[in-house]
Amino acid sequence: MKATQQVSENPSFLQVSPRTVLSPGTAISGKLSFNLPVKIDSRFKGEVKTSDLLVVGPNAQIEARISARHLQIEGSLVGKVQVAGWLEILPGGRFQGEIEAGKLRVYPGGVFEGKGDVMREEAALPG
Repeated sequence: MKATQQVSENPSFLQVSPRTVLSPGTAISGKLSFNLPVKIDSRFKGEVKTSDLLVVGPNAQIEARISARHLQIEGSLVGKVQVAGWLEILPGGRFQGEIEAGKLRVYPGGVFEGKGDVMREEAALPG
C-alpha cells in the first residue's frame, strides 16, 4: 500500500497556533510586547514587538511599526516592519509600507505595496 502525502493548497511557514489577543470588533492603540505566538484580528494602531510569531488575522486592520521574529498577514497591515525570519502574505492579505525580512513569500491573492529588503536571517534580527 502506498502512502499519500496531503499537500495544502497554500502551504505556509506557520507551524504553531498563536493565541488571539484582540478579536474582531475590538479597537485599540498603543504599544504591545509579546514573547509568544500572537494573533491580532481587530483594529490596532501603534507599535508591536515580539520575539516570536505575529499573525495579522483576516479581520485585522492594523497601522503599526512592527518588530517580530516571524510575521503572517491574512488581513490588512500598513506600516514599517522588521522581521528577523520569514514574512508571508496569504491570499486576501494586504501589506502597504516598508519591510525588512529574512524571507518573503507573497501568495496569489496577497498584495504587497511598498518597498522591501530581503536579507539573510541573521542580518535581519531586530536590534
